[in-house]
Amino acid sequence: MLAGKRHHRYFVCFIFFIFIFIIHLQSSFAHHGGVSTAFGPGAPIETASPLALGKGNFLLFEKFEYVPFEHRDHAEPENIDTFTFFNTLVGYGFTDALSVYATLPVAIKDQDNLGMSSGLGDLGFIVQYGFKIGERDGIRGLYSYGPEDSYGEEYSTDDIKMSLLAGFTVPSGTTSNRNDKGNTFDMGMQPGFGAPSFNFGFAASKMIFPQFTLTGDTSLTTFTEHNDGKPGNEIRFNVAGGYEIYEKENGFLSRLDIIAESNMLHLTKDENEDREKEDDTGGTILYFSPGLRATFSKYVSVGVLIKLPTWKDLNNESDQQGAEGLEEYRAIVTCSISF
Repeated sequence: MLAGKRHHRYFVCFIFFIFIFIIHLQSSFAHHGGVSTAFGPGAPIETASPLALGKGNFLLFEKFEYVPFEHRDHAEPENIDTFTFFNTLVGYGFTDALSVYATLPVAIKDQDNLGMSSGLGDLGFIVQYGFKIGERDGIRGLYSYGPEDSYGEEYSTDDIKMSLLAGFTVPSGTTSNRNDKGNTFDMGMQPGFGAPSFNFGFAASKMIFPQFTLTGDTSLTTFTEHNDGKPGNEIRFNVAGGYEIYEKENGFLSRLDIIAESNMLHLTKDENEDREKEDDTGGTILYFSPGLRATFSKYVSVGVLIKLPTWKDLNNESDQQGAEGLEEYRAIVTCSISF
């Protein structure tokens, strides 16, 4: 039995690192991430949860994000000031293992002396397939979720739950906003991207002991070219721990979790309309993100997170402003309702 458990762990590590390796191979092809599908008690906030919704179940999810940027002398008098995002997501479980989601973002971007750019972002779609490796029966390999894995059921310490995610966006968002001087805002200030993007991801989670759950995910988002250029692609690697500090099964507040996340983001360089790489874009950023998740009854969950840029290696950082890694912080609030 012990040997079987070791083989399970080796198999999971093998899958995980092969996936990371593939993503890094594709990074040369590969800034703005999608919405995490994390929900429910013990789930992280930015890191995606592998839990599927369960057959016939719905999820309504709202994410608010506020981002003030550092002001820099070289960008005066037109520093990018703040970004505000609202992301609405609706999900449905077609089977116990297969869930689908649609997401619609709204962006409000404010730039000094040039005004505000706001509107709908690009409509996105995500497909999630959940599976797991079980330890209680020795080596059984991969097998799909069952009803016991749906949200609201006890989270077993015996299984490692995983999911594959794939998604895309359609260029439905606003891309023609003009500033207070009558000129069209730059690509990074527009709510939409003007061309499709594609996302591939993997998430895994295991309850280490009854009050502590460890979750990790990795993803690749690739953007396609349009007339104004091409945003740099995104590679993300997130690890989160959730520790339950309060539980009352039938109370108004049924559970409270402390969340701590480490969020790494690698951005490749943007390309301009002449298909030339812009050397003052892209880089790698590591965020430390403390937060809380409160669960009310077993259907409503509210998460609060502060993402703090703690380390960065940006391309020509002295020339960048209003980009990832140069935030003062990212304040995130999420609310999910499952039924």
